[in-house]
Amino acid sequence: MTDTPLKTQTFKLKGRLYTLTVVQLLDPDKVLFAEQLAEVVARAPRLFDNTPIVIDCSAITDDRVDLSAICQCLRQHNMIPVAIQGGPASLIVLAAAQGLPVLSASSNHDKPLIESQQEETSSDTIKSRLITTPIRSGQQIVSKGGDLVITASVSHGAELLADGHIHVYGALRGRALAGIAGDKQARIFCQSLEAELVAIAGYYCLSDALEPIAGPCQIFLQDDRIQIEPL
Repeated sequence: MTDTPLKTQTFKLKGRLYTLTVVQLLDPDKVLFAEQLAEVVARAPRLFDNTPIVIDCSAITDDRVDLSAICQCLRQHNMIPVAIQGGPASLIVLAAAQGLPVLSASSNHDKPLIESQQEETSSDTIKSRLITTPIRSGQQIVSKGGDLVITASVSHGAELLADGHIHVYGALRGRALAGIAGDKQARIFCQSLEAELVAIAGYYCLSDALEPIAGPCQIFLQDDRIQIEPL
């Protein structure tokens, strides 16, 4: 009789949703791209470390995109190109040469990760922002120049961004980025920490590295490292 060895299952196939950072190309000029990317990264120097990037070329209508140079520039800033989206058919060949798949997705729900300097409010009208309703998945709430105060819960997939402190008088899920203009003294306060990502002045910590805290807590920077303490 032939013995049949038992097979050990080595993997499972699953579907899972992730939030990815999208760089939407508006102009094929690789020199301008490099200059402006350096400016954005300088505003939050640690936020983009090892961040997977989707390059959205849907606004480009010609074949002048130097995809190799764009990918190289992203990697120089410790970003990891993982796919492209949209653009002329010729980009499919260029993407294959870079080992990048082509994604089909809608940009209707894209949210700006960091707002441009031109969109900032003038300093004489800046003040803290108060939100009294729950923050739903896909919403992005920004407070320029001051604190952001949320008196309700924040859902998974939502984003909070503030130049100052972030206060959440409820469960904090989603992403919370305080001190986005570079203020290392900014803090995040919440009643319950269940966030996907927290960041202070570009220094960030993902959910799998967050220390479990029961009850209200505060998040701050100490020696350029994210610290979490109960309140």
